[in-house]
Amino acid sequence: MVIRTRRFGAVFAAAVAAFALAATPAFAHFCSKSGWSDAALQHAAKSQAWMTAAEWGEFIDFAEAEGEICPAGAENLRSQVASRSEDTLFMGPGLLAGGTLKNGKGNTPGHFDYLDFESAFGACA
Repeated sequence: MVIRTRRFGAVFAAAVAAFALAATPAFAHFCSKSGWSDAALQHAAKSQAWMTAAEWGEFIDFAEAEGEICPAGAENLRSQVASRSEDTLFMGPGLLAGGTLKNGKGNTPGHFDYLDFESAFGACA
């Protein structure tokens, strides 16, 4: 019984590790959506998925304070967030599946955009 339990534990741990490795690139996609109606903007801003520009600013400040991004990269992200219209909300850190922006078919829904983390981290080089 002990061998069976250990074997199950090892298989389970391997499966969790494989899932984590497969899902890791999806965590890097941070999108924004503009064009919300006033009612939708107020409702979405209260959700756990969407963040206001001020909340994103706090997130960037935290990441910079923790040494996760250099000051130049943090400023790059702040300027990207500030460049969006007032009716823009930003997807918080979370798991997203793929992305129509990358599939090359031109089928990305209107009002969606992505923060450019490559340029932000490139500013740290």
